[in-house]
Amino acid sequence: MSEKVPHKNKYALANRLAKTLNYILILSTIISVLILAYNLFAANPSNQFNEWSGKVLAFLAIVYFCLDLIKSNAFHKAEFARKNDFIDNSMKTNLSEENSVGYFTNDELDKGITKLGANCFENSFFTKSIAQKMLKKQFFYFSIVVVAILSIVIFFENPIVVKVLLLALPYSITLDTYKLYRLQQNSDSVFSNFKRIFSSTKKSKMEFLIIDNTINYEKALSEAGILLDSKIFTKMNSKLSGDWDKIKSKYIK
Repeated sequence: MSEKVPHKNKYALANRLAKTLNYILILSTIISVLILAYNLFAANPSNQFNEWSGKVLAFLAIVYFCLDLIKSNAFHKAEFARKNDFIDNSMKTNLSEENSVGYFTNDELDKGITKLGANCFENSFFTKSIAQKMLKKQFFYFSIVVVAILSIVIFFENPIVVKVLLLALPYSITLDTYKLYRLQQNSDSVFSNFKRIFSSTKKSKMEFLIIDNTINYEKALSEAGILLDSKIFTKMNSKLSGDWDKIKSKYIK
C-alpha cells in the first residue's frame, strides 16, 4: 500500500521557509566573518565599509525575523492538520477532511485509547531521536553565529539601531537552540513514561495515564514550535522504524 499523507503539503511551505532562513543565517555568518577578517588584516580598515556591511546584516536580520514569523504560522497550521489526522487514526473520529494512509504503523490495533497511546509512543520515539540528532548541528550553528555577530556588535562602530537589529540573529538562534533542547528532553520524558505505562500500569489506570501523557506530548510540540529536519528524518526513518517495531513488540501486547 502506497503512503498518503495529506498534511505533508502543509509542511512543505514551512520547510521551504526553514531552508530560506538557514540560507540567510549562513549568508549573515559569512558576511560577519568577512568583516572580522577585513578589520584584522586590512592595512587601513574603512569605517564606511563596516557601517554599510553592518546595515546589510541588519537588513538580513529584519528579513529573517519576518520570515520566521511566517514560518511559525505555516508550521502551526500544519501541526493542527497533523493532530487531527493523528486523532482520527487513533480514535473513531472524523476531524480531518482527508486522512493519511500508511503513515502510522499501528493499524493492527483497534481504534481506542490503547491505539492513541501506541501512536503517541511511536511519535515521541521519532521526535526525541530526530531532535537529538538535530541538536549536534544546531549547537555548531549556534556557536559560530553568536560569536561572529556579537563580535561585530561589540568591537565595531555602528549606529545603535543597527546594533539592536544585529542582535536579532543571535537571539533567534539562541531561542531556537533552547526550544530544540527542551523538545528533545520533553519528548524523551514522554517516551520513557509510555514505557512505564505499557509495561507496569494496571489496566484500570492505563487509559487515564495514556491520555495525560499524550497531552504532555502535544503540549511539548506546541511550546517548542520546532520543525523537525526532513533530511534527518528521511535518513533515519528506516532504522527508527525497525527500532520501533522492536519497542512495540516488547511493550504493547
